[in-house]
Amino acid sequence: ISVGWDGTLYDCDFNQMLDLPVDHGVLAHIRDFDPAQLHYRQIVTRNHCFGCTAGSGSSCSGTTA
Repeated sequence: ISVGWDGTLYDCDFNQMLDLPVDHGVLAHIRDFDPAQLHYRQIVTRNHCFGCTAGSGSSCSGTTA
């Protein structure tokens, strides 16, 4: 989760830079944060997501533990 300066929630920092907030079925502002609702959301993905999944997992350099 990434939080914008205005409180908008994003699935990751790349989505934040592309202005792709969390799925519209979930309230997309930190003031409305609900862990249960956020847990079951559909994560917003686009072609840029392949950069994180290439190799052995997520993060810019490969696997995270």
